[in-house]
Amino acid sequence: MIDKEKRYVIYNYGRKSTFSNFLPGIAGERGIPLWCFYVNRGQAISSFGIQDKDHSIMQFYPAHQAYQNTKRLGFRTFIKVDNQVHEAFSKEAMNHSMAIGMNELEIKEENSEGKFDIEVLYYTLPGEDVAGLVRKVTLKNSKSVARDFEFVDGMAAVLPYGVDLKSINEMGQTSKAWMQVLNAHTGCPIFKVRASMEDHAQVDAVKGGNYGLAINHNGLVKQVIVSTETLFGYDSSLQYPIEFMEHSLLHLLEKSQRMENDVPCCFFTDKFKLQPGETYTIYELYGQTENIDNLSLLYEKVLKKGYFQNKYEEARTLPWKITEKIYTKTGNEIFDLYCRQTYLDNVLRGGEPILLGENKVYYLYSRKHGDIERDYNYFKVMPEFYSQGNGNFRDVNQNRRCDVRFSPYVEEASIRFFYNTIQIDGYNPLGIEQITYFLEEDKAGKYPELKDFLREVFTPGRLLKRLKELGREDLFHPILKEAIAIQNTEFHEGYWSDHWTYNLDLVEEYLAIYPERKEKLLFGDRSYTYPLQKGFVLPARKRYVETEKGIRQYNFIEINSQFVPGLLKDKKGKQVKHSLLEKMLLIGIVKFAALDLYGLGIEMEGGRPGWYDALNGLPGLLGSSMAETYELARLFDYLEEVLSNYDNNLHLPIELDNLLTSLLESANSYLELYEDTSSISSKDRIKFWKERNCALELYREAVKYQLRGEEKEYTFSSMAEAIKVLHKVVDLACSYAWDIHKNNGSGVCPTYFYYTVTDYKKTEEGIEILDAILEKTPDFLEGNVRFFKTKVEASVKKNLYKVIKNSKLYDNKLKMYKVNADLENASYELGRAKSFTPGWLENESIWLHMEYKYLLEILKAGMYEEFINDFHQAAVCFLKEEQYGRSLLENSSFIASSANPDEKIHGKGFVARLSGSTVEFLNMWQIMMFGKQPFIFSEGRLMLGLQPLIPDYLIGEDKIEAMFLGSIPVIYQLPDKNTITPNNAKVSSYEVTTKDGNVITVKAEFMEGEPVNLIRNKEVIQIKAVLVRI
Repeated sequence: MIDKEKRYVIYNYGRKSTFSNFLPGIAGERGIPLWCFYVNRGQAISSFGIQDKDHSIMQFYPAHQAYQNTKRLGFRTFIKVDNQVHEAFSKEAMNHSMAIGMNELEIKEENSEGKFDIEVLYYTLPGEDVAGLVRKVTLKNSKSVARDFEFVDGMAAVLPYGVDLKSINEMGQTSKAWMQVLNAHTGCPIFKVRASMEDHAQVDAVKGGNYGLAINHNGLVKQVIVSTETLFGYDSSLQYPIEFMEHSLLHLLEKSQRMENDVPCCFFTDKFKLQPGETYTIYELYGQTENIDNLSLLYEKVLKKGYFQNKYEEARTLPWKITEKIYTKTGNEIFDLYCRQTYLDNVLRGGEPILLGENKVYYLYSRKHGDIERDYNYFKVMPEFYSQGNGNFRDVNQNRRCDVRFSPYVEEASIRFFYNTIQIDGYNPLGIEQITYFLEEDKAGKYPELKDFLREVFTPGRLLKRLKELGREDLFHPILKEAIAIQNTEFHEGYWSDHWTYNLDLVEEYLAIYPERKEKLLFGDRSYTYPLQKGFVLPARKRYVETEKGIRQYNFIEINSQFVPGLLKDKKGKQVKHSLLEKMLLIGIVKFAALDLYGLGIEMEGGRPGWYDALNGLPGLLGSSMAETYELARLFDYLEEVLSNYDNNLHLPIELDNLLTSLLESANSYLELYEDTSSISSKDRIKFWKERNCALELYREAVKYQLRGEEKEYTFSSMAEAIKVLHKVVDLACSYAWDIHKNNGSGVCPTYFYYTVTDYKKTEEGIEILDAILEKTPDFLEGNVRFFKTKVEASVKKNLYKVIKNSKLYDNKLKMYKVNADLENASYELGRAKSFTPGWLENESIWLHMEYKYLLEILKAGMYEEFINDFHQAAVCFLKEEQYGRSLLENSSFIASSANPDEKIHGKGFVARLSGSTVEFLNMWQIMMFGKQPFIFSEGRLMLGLQPLIPDYLIGEDKIEAMFLGSIPVIYQLPDKNTITPNNAKVSSYEVTTKDGNVITVKAEFMEGEPVNLIRNKEVIQIKAVLVRI
């Protein structure tokens, strides 16, 4: 299962159920990344390319087509020996295996018919100016006599540079007219189109190219077949190499090849003799460059002895260095390796933080989660040094949640980044784009040779490329040290109701490492800004429309046609800046105003749902989310705690103060009504909504383009009183919503509501709602997860846990938690989830991200026994391979539940790796290894106490090792082999070894003073902690 290289091995992969996967697309800080997808069919690689789908080298196919096409259109190996032609990896009856590494893939076959063994190793080229996929093929003569071999190996179809996905899919035949192959006679063919293919007046020559080259032990392999006709003859299906079967290799190579007007192939050829047991190895390199002149230097490098082996070691070492931050050594090797793989996959969505110019936190490797199963997403892996990609707010935000625990030097960078994307209306753009930089003119003037370059914004990759051209790489960090970062975002489409909820997680994680900085973080820095709005939420009356089914909400956003990216200013032209606490208050106030018609869930007024994207129709039904209401209660809890424990002042813009004043007046009246009657009518609830909504719309209109520049000062205590009023309304909403579910449902927390309008009137301004009926939806796990994050008694959470376990959210067969209950009786208007087959995608499947979120909250709630049992049943690393259907080191987006009609796929994982589940696991890992709050600041003292939770199924020897703060190994000496929890064991003593070799011994559960400062300053190389029973 795990080989000596620490790779996960799947035997006879071609006979197993299909799965897809990918190489990580990392090439180091100073390398050009390449994306590469593979499947467990044929020779695995189904497509690869640069940047995005439109820069494919091997054509991008969705998964179902990749499973069909890879054996025919992917890599192929034809071997003629003993007068017979054999194709390697073409017959599943042969013994074969697939070894999956973090940055490599190796397949092997024992060919009993041809009496040879063959191994193929894939990895991406690191640390070079051009991108490339390396393919190492090793052939062994397994017969007892010497034999002559003729060898043809390579790609059955190459997309020339300049052909995008739309062109090849929709007008592939026509596209062939542009195609050509250059330099085939040199053994290093270049595949490109002659000129740009767009139907524009301006036509440009194409300078870039896709390339292929190969070397064996004798040097460059110069004979290459680039025309499919030369090899396959009349077999246009490319199934059989007819010409090779009927003629010698020499005959094929003497033939004239078609070099244009066709989709080319790239097969390298050789002829050799092997003694019994002797091997032949060829290294092939396929890639892309934006300028074919750059290839000459690469040719020189690959001819040097040991080049490919050195690059393999570099490529293999790269992810191990990245994942050293989560080094883990338990009694379960699969768990330990799963930790590393999960960290790596989290990096691929959220990025790996590094420091540039000594003071700039910069994220490498991030990209939008797109692959052959997520064929709907347009991913980007930028082909430049210090590569970064695009992403969505929710994904990037969550995947960076734990960064401060693994890389403390990021400090509050993510907090600042994501709070600064929140607009004055409480919403945010969807797209997180590349970070770019600029230099102020006086600083740019210090670099005359870069005068023109520095006039424009730049990425670190483009800067380094230009400096290399000038031979001035020494200026890279000095320039970036003085550069100013630009936080680039894109509106894209509508506003999601949940995005704001993930920001508080960032704050809490930061304060778990830097608790003494709480005051400074929250109200000691008044430099948080607001981006200008590209989209304005329409007033309620304009959002509604009449339909045959009743009133629906289909109009949401007014696009600002004059929008230019920038920051919000007041009427005097001064940037609007607030403290983090003031911005958190703004979010809480505007979200309170957006409570729905009955004052329960937060409205989906931005046209998009919350976390559960597949309920895309819910906003149209006047839908709302209790999940966000629970988060609002959590935010108010946090704000009340801060405002009550500190004595200071704060300022709100006058526009927000006006909104708060109106909301308090309405809320107090509403609370009085609640006290005077046992029940409130629907019309009274809608009256309260109208008051709040009117105030919110006045606020939005007032802050659209600028603020007045006036502010209202509050003491912390007076603001705490105001928040308590709003909080009380939210608490009532939570209680009322849960009562509805208890009385008429399963008893789990409600997640979503929507409304049927029973009375309305039309006016010149639109439609005014007069009365409506609350409609329930089936149960969803998310609401319960969010509720667990609120401050309620432990007994309430324990009871809720039991209710969920006995509900339809629990899959008794798999012993896992489903993302939702049965949608059979739900309306198709809810969204695409209803249309999906049960147990598949976002309909009643085990959606790993939400299940892991739930496990995390059970752990945070101190329900250790429940967590330990559920974690062992649900975590991917503990599943059975024959059930999960893929590597147990890698997560999936979802696992098909027992609700699916196809029993064969129950428990199987689908949609590989780039899932939010990664960060939930990292969060669990941190708490399991070190505790929820390792650093504590109390009475002016900074203390550190490790409180691990280690299940007995992870204990092998008498110790466990884990990496603290991403760089300090912690060795726990265990008292026995039974489960360790904060309730039954504690640290009795520490040995802290500093970098200068000193050993500091602390005989206490908590450390303070010098050792704590040394640890957090990373001046320590090891911590030993002795655990004893309590």
